[in-house]
Amino acid sequence: MNWKEILKMHCGGSREKSDVEEDEEEKVLYGKQKKLDKDKDGKITGKDFAMLRREKINKRELKEGNITISQDECKDMERKILAEVKKEGGALGMKNLKGIGSPKKLRMVLKDMIERGTIHEHTNGDFYTHKPKKS
Repeated sequence: MNWKEILKMHCGGSREKSDVEEDEEEKVLYGKQKKLDKDKDGKITGKDFAMLRREKINKRELKEGNITISQDECKDMERKILAEVKKEGGALGMKNLKGIGSPKKLRMVLKDMIERGTIHEHTNGDFYTHKPKKS
């Protein structure tokens, strides 16, 4: 006797479930799982997690101590930094970035860009859009 038969005897149910009913039962999400199901297909899949990651990146806000940089300000500073790097030929130092924002906010945005791999920092402090060669 398997567990299904024992359960049926205990619960008094004699109705057999079809394969369709079992599939529908598997799609039931409980509690906060529904928030993870971004494509609303009743299942939590890799596609849902990819959508969540994109959503998180789009809602990015930088915080350090009592300083907060909003998503729009962060995107604006990042755009200006990348434009300055392009203008300088792919590499530049901190002195080129002074007019973009306060030094603290600028360091926060640069740190975020380095963590995401958007720019790279050379050992002498210059910033590059490509990975600098080790010398």
